[in-house]
Amino acid sequence: MSLSHGATASNGASNGAHGPVTVCLSFDFDAISIWTGPRGSRSPNLTARGEFASIGAHRLLDLLDERSLPSTWFIPGHTIDTFGDVCARVASDGHEVGYHGYCHEAPSSKRDEADERAILTRSMDCLERLAGGPPVGHRVPGGNCGDRWISLLIEHGFSYDSSMARNDYAPTWCRLGDVPTTDGPHRFGDEVDLVQLPFDWILDDWPYFSYDGPTVQGLRTPDHVFDVWSAEFDYLYERVGSGVFVLTMHPQCIGRGSRMLMLERLIDHMASRPGVAFATMEQVAEGFRSVSAPGDRANRRL
Repeated sequence: MSLSHGATASNGASNGAHGPVTVCLSFDFDAISIWTGPRGSRSPNLTARGEFASIGAHRLLDLLDERSLPSTWFIPGHTIDTFGDVCARVASDGHEVGYHGYCHEAPSSKRDEADERAILTRSMDCLERLAGGPPVGHRVPGGNCGDRWISLLIEHGFSYDSSMARNDYAPTWCRLGDVPTTDGPHRFGDEVDLVQLPFDWILDDWPYFSYDGPTVQGLRTPDHVFDVWSAEFDYLYERVGSGVFVLTMHPQCIGRGSRMLMLERLIDHMASRPGVAFATMEQVAEGFRSVSAPGDRANRRL
């Protein structure tokens, strides 16, 4: 059973000069898990930052409801167990719910396949309990998606991953069997039945808005981020003409007041363009599947 219930919202048909441009608003609802999990912190200060994510999530859900916009939420099992009410609202409001680990664990940090399977199944159980069916979407909580992890996602019926990008605005297929080399060209593996939806840090709020101590000091102004994100969108719309624009946001970052106002302004900017639609990531992945298959020549070396 799919966890996507949101309908595509559009402000009109394509104007002919541009093909369809689809915006995916995605949220990594890490909450406390990102601090107690990979960072191993027990600091009340950091816990409080994660706790604020529940307030930010409600603000985001209010905004999405006001604008009748679908979205995709990648939620760790730890967040579902800790903030059950707001997670239930995500599902009941009709938004897609995707995989993001249990306590934000990176697959590459696990010693063997048994450890990876245990985290995967525990997290999927939480998501199924939340929304009544297994997730079809995945975003790795950290580290990298090696061949073993991608194979596990395919085995468990995932439709797409959004953890990397071979193309900034177009879906592609994941690969298995790449062989990095230093004494010759990179050896590409075979495309497999797992759609890759673009993810890149330039369209992620964490590097801009997070403060992780003296080594990571984002804290950019909302206007700075609006300029970057709107320019990336405008390039897609005006120069490329069609594709998918995937924004990655964290309630504990984007949920602050000044940043919420920026997000509202960005949504209005994108929605004002003829032919732009908002959709869940599952909908984009299924649309890509309807016109493509792993190994199609047109999808190679994008």
